[in-house]
Amino acid sequence: MLFGKTQRQRPRKTVVIKRIAADGIITFSKTWHPNEAILVLQGKSDRKNNQIIVESLVIPPFTSNGPFFSGFSMHNLPFDSSYIGTAHSHPGPSNRPSLEDLNHFFGLVSVIIHHPYEYDTIGAYDRNGDGMEIEISD
Repeated sequence: MLFGKTQRQRPRKTVVIKRIAADGIITFSKTWHPNEAILVLQGKSDRKNNQIIVESLVIPPFTSNGPFFSGFSMHNLPFDSSYIGTAHSHPGPSNRPSLEDLNHFFGLVSVIIHHPYEYDTIGAYDRNGDGMEIEISD
C-alpha cells in the first residue's frame, strides 16, 4: 500500500491470435529449428474487451539467430503503429521467457513457442514475464 491507498488490480488480458498468424509462427519456427526464430506481431489492443489481437506477422530485416538467441535491430523496422510485440521460438522444452527475453521486451506482448511447435506449445507473456491467456481464433 502506498500512502494508505490500495493498489487497483488490473484484469488479465487475453491474447487472441488469428489462426493464420498462429500457423505462421508454427511454420516459421519449424523452418528455423534447431535455431531460434523471431517475428514481429501486428495487430491491435482492444481495451474494451481487455484483449490484444494478433492479426499478422512481419519477418524483421537483418535478424541474427542461433540455437540460443534471436534478435534484430528495431532501427531497421519501418515505422508502423500496428506493431504490438514479438514472437520467437525456443528449440528446447520450455516457452517461459528468459531474463534476456524480458530485457529485450518490445510492445505489448511476447509470444514464445517451444519445440515441437504446435498450438499447445505457444505461450504469451507481458513485460513482467507473467503469463497471459491465449485464444486461437479464425
